[in-house]
Amino acid sequence: MTSIITLFIAIGNLHSQVIVVNMVNVSSQNTSAFEANEMNYYSVIAKNAIAEGKLMGWYFFKMYESDNVDSVFNYLFVNTFESEEHLFENNWFDISEEKAKELQITNNSTEVNYLGSYFFELHSSLPRTIDVKYSMFNFGYPNDSYAFLKEGKELWKPFFEKNMSSERSLVGWGQASKLYSSNIDSTILADQPTVMSVDHYPNFRVAEMHLKGELFGTYDGFEEVIESSKGNFYMKNGWDSNNLYELIGFVEANN
Repeated sequence: MTSIITLFIAIGNLHSQVIVVNMVNVSSQNTSAFEANEMNYYSVIAKNAIAEGKLMGWYFFKMYESDNVDSVFNYLFVNTFESEEHLFENNWFDISEEKAKELQITNNSTEVNYLGSYFFELHSSLPRTIDVKYSMFNFGYPNDSYAFLKEGKELWKPFFEKNMSSERSLVGWGQASKLYSSNIDSTILADQPTVMSVDHYPNFRVAEMHLKGELFGTYDGFEEVIESSKGNFYMKNGWDSNNLYELIGFVEANN
């Protein structure tokens, strides 16, 4: 069965979708144990939370070539919710000892440096066409977030959609704006990027073309889009960060 909640891109019959990006750093000597615990313990909790209606999706990413990176978020956890209310009405990962025994799971935790969370609301998207293997996460501070996202929806989205049948195409795309909520501490929101976009790829070959700046120029209509785009004006210093991540595992709600 194909899910409609596809990597926080497609919202299907949902009216809105809230995305929480959690960033952590794990030292190279702890990565194997950390990844095993996430897949054997937290993914099971996520699956249970989805079954109980507390969560829409859980996605676990590792930064490409991040084994020796000690100063950046080399892992991302992306959690999706139906709405802001859905996000704050429960702690989906908080389970009792009895529930853990019922699920037959044990938390073999390792040392993790939690670097914070970003809160976003989905703005526009293209649903994935095939399985995602790699994703480029882009975070930024445009001088006009509304205009920047409007251009993404009206200019870049049709461009990507037009070229999604190519063997070098994206297999999904989405952009989101900062979630302003009274439930989130203002000091946390103050430093958060105001926009996020994510490009999804079917394999490393295509993702690597993006890393080298060689991909979009192969798409039909690229020159026209570049001529029309004001992206360099809205974000004169470029993305604050844009890194490639490998999707290690995920659990999501099914339609």
